[in-house]
Amino acid sequence: MNILRLQILVLIERLRKVTAVADELGIKQPTVSFHMKKLEEEWGTPLFEMKTGKVMLTESGKLLYQYAEGIDRLYREAQDRFASYRQDGKHHYMIGCTDAASSVLFSGNWYRLAAEASTLQINLVTGETDRLFDQLHAGKLDLIVYGDSPRYERGLQGCQSELLLEDRLLLYTTKAHPLLNARDSSTSTYPLHGQAYVKLADPSIEDAVNNWSANEQLKLSSPLTTDRIDLALNAVRAGSLLAFLPSLAAIQLPGDMLRLPLPGQPQAWKLMAAWRSDYWNPSQQQRMVALLKELPKLQKAADSK
Repeated sequence: MNILRLQILVLIERLRKVTAVADELGIKQPTVSFHMKKLEEEWGTPLFEMKTGKVMLTESGKLLYQYAEGIDRLYREAQDRFASYRQDGKHHYMIGCTDAASSVLFSGNWYRLAAEASTLQINLVTGETDRLFDQLHAGKLDLIVYGDSPRYERGLQGCQSELLLEDRLLLYTTKAHPLLNARDSSTSTYPLHGQAYVKLADPSIEDAVNNWSANEQLKLSSPLTTDRIDLALNAVRAGSLLAFLPSLAAIQLPGDMLRLPLPGQPQAWKLMAAWRSDYWNPSQQQRMVALLKELPKLQKAADSK
């Protein structure tokens, strides 16, 4: 099997012209035509056909394309990984996480703690959960960390997942917020009905807030939405807004801010890790998951010294 020939088939499906494929690969047009012919001989059936001045894949070509595209993607992924290894002398391990996950798990001196426990070159990128799942399935990420939500059941197809930690939502406010003056001393609750809060654009936290407010029969307003926890906290500190965030979202709060328990039934928020079921090194994944589970404990121990 010739990788170049499969790459040509993949590019023909995308570009539909031999000249364009030749330019993309940096080779001559007759060379592309030669490999197209050899590919048809190898598989014993026509794979290409001309239609309205464009090169199209036949039914057989489309069938082979399903496999060629995957082989080409894996080959390019291997090239990138080995290029990084040759440059740094370490295998790169790509972790994708949401902003909420990064605020909870990857804060303080996490990188030093992780580097001490792993021989890998760890690369951390952030993004929205749906995009992270797309990158995971495409082989661009080794593992993703995200808040649990029923919305991600489809993304989990072909993946394994594991609970990293379970946190609880708290109410973030300032000491000067009018809400504190309206506290019911007999029940230690706050009149939250109709209060304005900063909505964090993370489906897992949105789900948790909606579940809690529905159970408590509260109607809240959200005049501001952001996808970053630090911006949500800034908005709370700057005005009369509240925020509902995991307790570990901000390890250290400014002196004028408070974290308060939510009235009623506590609301859980789960942080998950997911990776492809066909990942090439399952034992490495288990070691990394174990390390991620230990990070909060390691950070707490380091901070107490």
